[in-house]
Amino acid sequence: FIAGLATFLFRKYANVKILRSHNEVTGFLFLAIASFYAFLLSFIVFMVWGQLNETRGNVSKEGSSAMGLYRDIKFYPDTVESKQLMIVYLDFIYNVIDEEFPNMKQLKPSRKTPESFDRVFYKMEHLNPKNQFQIQLVAEMFNHLNQLATYRGLRETSLEKEIPSPLWWPMLLGAIITIFCSMLLDIEHTRMHVSLNGLLGIFIGMIFFIILLLDHPFSGSLSIKPQSYKQIFTMEKWDSEHQAKKSIETK
Repeated sequence: FIAGLATFLFRKYANVKILRSHNEVTGFLFLAIASFYAFLLSFIVFMVWGQLNETRGNVSKEGSSAMGLYRDIKFYPDTVESKQLMIVYLDFIYNVIDEEFPNMKQLKPSRKTPESFDRVFYKMEHLNPKNQFQIQLVAEMFNHLNQLATYRGLRETSLEKEIPSPLWWPMLLGAIITIFCSMLLDIEHTRMHVSLNGLLGIFIGMIFFIILLLDHPFSGSLSIKPQSYKQIFTMEKWDSEHQAKKSIETK
C-alpha cells in the first residue's frame, strides 16, 4: 500500500518526459538492483530456515532423551529414592511445559526450570544402586540425563541466533532503493504503474514476514512446541489409570 501510494504521488509531481528519456538506463539499473536484492533476501531466508531446522532437530533429540530418561526412572527397582527421583523429574517436566517454553516465546529467561533440573541431578546421585544390574541402570540414566542437558543447552542458545541488527539495515535500505527504482520506470498507464509497485511492496513485505517467523522458532504460528514433554505426562496419566484399574480388579 505504501509503495503504491508513493508511486502515485511520485507520478503526480515528477516530470514524465525526463523519466521517459532515461527509461532504458533506469530499467537496466532496476533489473540489476532487484537481482542483487533478491539474492540478499534469498540468502537470509535460507539462513534462518537452516537455523530453524537445526533447532527443531535439537528439540526433537532433547525430547527423545527426556522420554528415555522417564522410562529409565519408571522401570528402576521400586525404592524410596527412585520414587523421589520420579517426583522431582515430573516437577522438572512440568516447569519446562508451564514456564520455560512460554518464557522462550517471550524471549525471557526461566528461573524455576534450571533449579528443578539441578534437583534431578542431585536425586539421581543419591540413588545408591545395590547390585551390578542397578549400577548399569544408573549409568544409562546418567547418559540420558547428560544428553538431555546437552540438547536443552542447545535449545536455550538458539535464542541467541537471531538475525543481527546490522543485517536488517541492508534489507530495509534495499527495499527502499528497489521500490524507488521501480518508481523511476516510465509506464504509460498510471494505474498499472501504481498497481505493479504496490504488488512489489506486498511481495517484499511477505518475504520480511516469512523471515520474522523463521527467525523466532519459539513464537508465532510456526513455533516449536514441547510435544515430547507433554507426551511424558500423558504416559504417566495412562500408567496411573492402569494402576488404579488393576487395584480395583484385585480387590
